[in-house]
Amino acid sequence: MIKDNFGIRKSDIINRRMFIIGAAKLIIFGGIVARLFSLQINDNKKYLTLSDKNRIREWKLPPTRGNIVDYFGNVIAGNLKVYQLHVIPEQVENFNYLISRLKAILQLSNTRVERIKKKKTQLKPWESLIISENLSWDEFSKINNYLYELAGVKPVMTISRDYPFSDIYTHVLGYVSQPNENDILANEIIQEKFVPGIKIGKLGLEKH
Repeated sequence: MIKDNFGIRKSDIINRRMFIIGAAKLIIFGGIVARLFSLQINDNKKYLTLSDKNRIREWKLPPTRGNIVDYFGNVIAGNLKVYQLHVIPEQVENFNYLISRLKAILQLSNTRVERIKKKKTQLKPWESLIISENLSWDEFSKINNYLYELAGVKPVMTISRDYPFSDIYTHVLGYVSQPNENDILANEIIQEKFVPGIKIGKLGLEKH
């Protein structure tokens, strides 16, 4: 009788252990399946975008304008390296969401946001919308850190015109600005070399 009870007790212990081990396996397996589901379904867009960002990206940059120097060799119109932020509207799934994220990341004012939205309505979907022409290095770095969730955003390092003695030579040098539709239609060179952010001379020496 005692042996029978002992045998039953031992069988119960084994069954209990097998149940615990089986349950543990199910929990671990369930955790793995849940994690795989999260990576492949919930975070699919995030990692797909990260993968796309790891590819080689190519885009055209505006041509660099030559320096203008005075009689003594001083540069009175030169170039500075600047960081810009472009957006390609046709690559953006939800433009309002994107702008709200950029507003939070770059601390954009409401007025600035409304100006950007208005500017977007004046462009073709495939044309670049310039959000900022002169980002700080911190802002540029921050945007690059969030690229995986900012589809359609393109941080660009380019060249901007610099006038060290603008208060003296302004009336002679003139200025540069983005070409309007008439400028583009009237000049074959601008048509050929046109890229987002290009600037042309409007007055003075810059125009000639």
